[in-house]
Amino acid sequence: MNHKLNIIIPTKDRAETLIWAINSCLQNKYSHFSIIVSDNASTDNTEEVVMSFRDPRITYLKTPFRMSMTANWEFALKHVKEGYVTVLGDDDGFLPNSFHDINEMLNRHPSKAISWKQSFYRWPNNDFVRLKNLLQVPFKVGFEMRKSHIVLNKVIDQQMFPGDLPWLYGGFVSMDCIHEVKDKSNGVFFHSKIPDIYSAMVLSSIIDEYLFSYTPYSIAGHSAKSNGAAQIQKNANEILSNDIFLKESTDFPWHPKLEFVHVYPFIIWESILQAMEVGIFTPKVKMDYQQLFDKGVQHCVQLGIIETERNKLEIIASKNNLVFKNRKYFNKIWWLILNLKHYIHVWSNNAFYMCINANVTNVLEASVFQYSLVRPSWIGMIFNNLSLLLKLV
Repeated sequence: MNHKLNIIIPTKDRAETLIWAINSCLQNKYSHFSIIVSDNASTDNTEEVVMSFRDPRITYLKTPFRMSMTANWEFALKHVKEGYVTVLGDDDGFLPNSFHDINEMLNRHPSKAISWKQSFYRWPNNDFVRLKNLLQVPFKVGFEMRKSHIVLNKVIDQQMFPGDLPWLYGGFVSMDCIHEVKDKSNGVFFHSKIPDIYSAMVLSSIIDEYLFSYTPYSIAGHSAKSNGAAQIQKNANEILSNDIFLKESTDFPWHPKLEFVHVYPFIIWESILQAMEVGIFTPKVKMDYQQLFDKGVQHCVQLGIIETERNKLEIIASKNNLVFKNRKYFNKIWWLILNLKHYIHVWSNNAFYMCINANVTNVLEASVFQYSLVRPSWIGMIFNNLSLLLKLV
């Protein structure tokens, strides 16, 4: 069976990366797919770029005015009627042959959703990081069937990530599930400023079992205009970007029990609260709010934003009768320990490649490069990673 795969690409003034995201989809030989580019009132040459493809599989939509990110996702989702749907970032890309492989997986293991571990690509124009033009490929391969409530419990406890759940970013979901969520929540799917994480929370509440692939099918791009990166930076330009994001998303107010602190524990918490309010989320696990709060504080320390967010954290603690345990004089040591553990985990579970050596300059070329790679042994991967790190010292 050839499943219809619908790829939504929301975009706003990012024509320079969008063109490569679209091309990464079109490189697939699998024919039963369509692309919806949802242009959030861009003022650059986005429309010209999309129209230049002249491909009947591409639908171009433009919002009548500048919307919030969530509203743009909702706007695009309304135009998908059947099959499976995913959301691809406009600086992300699919790997060659990934649509065929996803279809085969769904045929062999019928499921309402499939998620996967994504690779990561740091674009050459990414000034948020020290290492640019870097490709990160997960070492582990294979797949498994997962129980949503078990993984959700681990995500809430911060043992796993939202991307380990069924969701729209880094996964395909049956439109039957989308319709079910909308039917239960006033005809609207999204109810949070952070739509990708919200989708993981609500979909895990209605999908009992789903496919998860450790083998990546897509690359999450990290470019100069990536939303997630901008919202945790501390210099003036990135703070301005964060302010714009908040001003453009007033139609989806942050839940009143929380303050906007852009780290996973608080985003997960906020998404769950919003989903509970519309009646779509009934957790099968007991929520330990003190633990979630403590994990949020820990993430702030690890990212080096604890002092800039301290006032918000104190307000969250007060609103929810929680204890704010952070002590300033431990933060530098704690920051060092947390980041050391993080880097050891990441660099021992992923293969890293400097893409400049392969003449890679965008996510399409990164996807082709990754597809050509031979999977190394774990020892070989560690040796190559260490060699890369030593060159930077």
